[in-house]
Amino acid sequence: MKIKQLKLGPMDNFSYVVWDESLNEAAVIDPAWQPGAIEEFLLRERLALKFLLLTHAHPDHANAALYFLQKDKELALTLHKEDTFLLEDAVSAGLFGGKPLRLLNGEEELAFGRGKIKVIHTPGHTPGSVSYAASGAVFTGDTLFVGECGRADLPGSDPKALRQSLLKLAALADSTVIWPGHAYNGNTSTIGVQKEYNIYMKLAAKGEAEFLKAAV
Repeated sequence: MKIKQLKLGPMDNFSYVVWDESLNEAAVIDPAWQPGAIEEFLLRERLALKFLLLTHAHPDHANAALYFLQKDKELALTLHKEDTFLLEDAVSAGLFGGKPLRLLNGEEELAFGRGKIKVIHTPGHTPGSVSYAASGAVFTGDTLFVGECGRADLPGSDPKALRQSLLKLAALADSTVIWPGHAYNGNTSTIGVQKEYNIYMKLAAKGEAEFLKAAV
């Protein structure tokens, strides 16, 4: 599996193109802000887009989805069912082309190329936040950044759930490469490094009370 990280838009968002080299099938994770830049990369690498995946449904992670949905009637926007409330206005306004959403329950596996993408439900920043794991990498959205964690003071946020999600991510192999949703403090890291140096990961492991004091 190959990964292209694209920093796009005014909020330092990361969108990702992930692809299977053997079949040239691609997934775009968190299509945001500049769909033309994403499409240019897909065309240059001759990749067939098979999945549009959201780590969560905040607009800064989904605002380029319609561009791709309008171009390919076979595509669906894939997200966790608990985050659909964040898209209600957009769906009712027809901003996703009237297409049905592909809703995740969490913890399923998506067949992708010759392998699979594992869905890990990591609520806290939003109730339907997920991380996507494949081939020694995990795309953590706004749950885990380099040196930080996602905000837990927004509508639908839950700091207690966020702590549990960080513990779930901490259980992955230390060598797992994390690819976050924003360029805060760096572009990438590993689970092992974050367990050692990320204060929020350390406090999550220490206990709920300690984590909540820092996270809210």
